[in-house]
Parts: sequence; C-alpha cells; structure tokens
Amino acid sequence: MLAANKPKHYEALKGEVDFMAKEFNHKVHLVSPKDLHTEIGTDVYHGALVDEVSAGLNPAQYVAGLAAAAAKAGAILCARARVNRIRRNGTRFIVETERGSLEVDSVLVATSGYTGNVTRNLQRKIIPIGSFIIATERLSNELANELSPKNRMIFDFKHFLNYFRLWDNRMIFGGRAAFFPENENTVAQSGEILRNEMLKVYPQLKDAKVEYVWGGTLDFAFDQMTHVGEEDGMHYSLGYAGHGVAMATYLGKTTAEAMLKGNIKEHPFAKFAFPAAPLGLYTGSPWFLPFAGMWYKILDWVE
Repeated sequence: MLAANKPKHYEALKGEVDFMAKEFNHKVHLVSPKDLHTEIGTDVYHGALVDEVSAGLNPAQYVAGLAAAAAKAGAILCARARVNRIRRNGTRFIVETERGSLEVDSVLVATSGYTGNVTRNLQRKIIPIGSFIIATERLSNELANELSPKNRMIFDFKHFLNYFRLWDNRMIFGGRAAFFPENENTVAQSGEILRNEMLKVYPQLKDAKVEYVWGGTLDFAFDQMTHVGEEDGMHYSLGYAGHGVAMATYLGKTTAEAMLKGNIKEHPFAKFAFPAAPLGLYTGSPWFLPFAGMWYKILDWVE
C-alpha cells in the first residue's frame, strides 16, 4: 500500500491507477481518506493506493535460499573472501582475495552499494546510500490489528520515505533515516530517527520497546537507473536504487545469459549510457550526501 502524505498526493495516485491499467494491464485501486481506517490505524495519511498482487518477503531467507540453490547446481561459494585486487592475465583474470587467489575466464561485478576501489571506474558511478530498519517488541494481537488490519506492506509518498509492516506481531519500520552507509554510529542514530518517525505515524506505539535496529547500503546511479554492461573487460550489473530484491534476481539471470552468449551490448539495460558525476566531482566518497538529504527534506516540506 502506497500512502499519500498530502491530499495532492492522493490526487496524483488517481492518475497512477489509470496509467497502470493502460500501460501494463495491471489493476490497482484507491482507498479514499474516509475509508483509510480499514487499512491503517492512523490519521496522518490522506488516502492510499493498494496493489493486491504485490507482496513482501524476508530478504535474508531469500538470499540463503538462492545460495543453497546455486550450491546445489554446482557453484562454489567463497564467503569471507573480500576481493583486494583484480588484474588481467592475457584473456583471463586473476582475482586476489583475503583468502587466496584464483584465475577465471570472466568476472561479473555485482557489488551494489559496496562497490569499492577494486573497481574504481564503477565506484565513481555508484552512490552508496544507507537504509535502516527498527523492530519493536511483540505487540498484542489487538494492537497489531489496530495498526494494520489487513497486514499490508506499506510505504509513503515522501522523498525521505518510510516503509513498514507487521511481522511476528512486531512493527518493522524502515527508511532513509541517515543517507550515509551503515556503521555503528549511523545505525544507532538512525534507530532514534526511525522511532520518532514511527511515533508520528503510530502514536499508540509510544510505550513499545524497540528491540532491534540494523542497516544496509543501497546503490544509486546518478540517473537513478539500473545499468548492465562491460568495463575494463569485466561485466557489471549495478544501480538498483532500492529495488534490488526483484531486479538483481532478474538481472543476475539475464546478465549471465548475455555473458555466455557474448552479447552483453544487446541487453536492454546496456543500451543507454552509465553516467558519472558531472565535472568529475565524485571519486567514490559521497561527500554530498548531507546536502542531498537536506534537499529532499526541503522538498518534502514544500510539497
């Protein structure tokens, strides 16, 4: 469910219903402001759009399942083997890791928000942005049902968006609390920010204890698009902008197929340019993130 933070957001969602039906033959429906209490236990929103066939999953369990399937198919998984250097050896590559080296025919860089100076040219095209989540203690059945009567996956219309859902009777509440990638300080700071945001939506959680907080790092390209291609002889798939659970799965398959066929330039996501920062002002260290965060907060205030 996409919740409208302002009345004009709800007006914009009316056009989204028509667009989705016309362009994708996909039906979504609106929930009016007066009926919104049937979907969410708060008065802060001004209507919503619901997609009945959208869904959520536990990404940790999902990636564990993908790893198990890959291992079953014959892949060798090398955990805790950070790559320190990649160098050419004729037509092949030497991949040097913390646990040793290996020689390979081809390389796929799929490092998302953790793209580093091992692939410096790609690092300059990717902005790492932190995303953080808190989880409350288990709530009573009555309170959980009040907060989300239909147990939706919910996110709002803001640039500095929040997203939340119930799981195991806990409120799982996430957002771009601090743009910088996760570390001990940003995780702790973001936990406080998200709790305050949660209480703006659900004041009835003021006495609920936050038991967990964690974070991860997303990858944004400067055009906010996903990109596939070849750089320095290595293939890449990057720039998921927060949509990686679905998109990275799809591109993992299709990029691998293009690599095997030798036609990566024919991949749909390889047919447009992968821009770097204008004037070469970015070398991989996102010094401008506080300003970007301030700008999006201003946009939310103006809107």
